[in-house]
Amino acid sequence: MALEMKAIRRIVTGNDEAGNSTVIFDSDAPNVNVGTIAASAGMTDVWVFKECPANISGHEDDGNLPFSFDPPGQGGHLRIVQSAAKPEDYDPLLDTTAAPITAPFQRKGSHTWDKGGKNAYSSPIHQSQTVDYGFVMEGSRTLILDDEERVLLPGDVVVQLANWHGWKNPDDTSLMGFIMMGSEPGPEVK
Repeated sequence: MALEMKAIRRIVTGNDEAGNSTVIFDSDAPNVNVGTIAASAGMTDVWVFKECPANISGHEDDGNLPFSFDPPGQGGHLRIVQSAAKPEDYDPLLDTTAAPITAPFQRKGSHTWDKGGKNAYSSPIHQSQTVDYGFVMEGSRTLILDDEERVLLPGDVVVQLANWHGWKNPDDTSLMGFIMMGSEPGPEVK
C-alpha cells in the first residue's frame, strides 16, 4: 500500500552577504517520510527550528535533518502530512497494521505518549508535549478526541495544547500542514 506522495515545493529565502534578500533553496522539500505513523500516510518536513528565537543566519538546510516525530523541545517544525483515502472495500478486521487501544506508553526515544488505536487509515491516539497548529489544505480529516470527533475541511485550523488525539480520513485523500512547537510539560499523562 505505497502512498504516492505529492511533492511539496519549498522556497526558502534569506539574505546574501551584501544583505540583499535572495532565494536560498527552491526545490521539492527533501525530507519525506512515508509510513512512519500510519501505513497510508506520509510526512514532509519543510523546516525545523531548534530553539526560539530561531537562528536565521547562514544557509544551512534545516528542512533536511534526520526525521523525528517530535519537534525540538525548545523549537518546532513545519510538517505537511498527506493521508490516503480509505477504500470502500477496506475491512479493519483484515488490517495487519491495526493496533487496539491500550494503556498509555511513551514512544521509545520520544516525548510523545501513545494509546494505540491505529490502523492503516488512522493514526494512533497520541499526546505530545507540544503546541500544534494544524490546517487542512486539501480534502478533509477527522480529529479524534476522547469525547468526540470533528471533521476539518480546507481552511479549517485546529490548535492543540498537549491533548490526547488521533486523525483519520473520512473519504478522500488529504493534505494537512502542522506547525508543532515544544512546550512546558502539560497535564500528567493518564
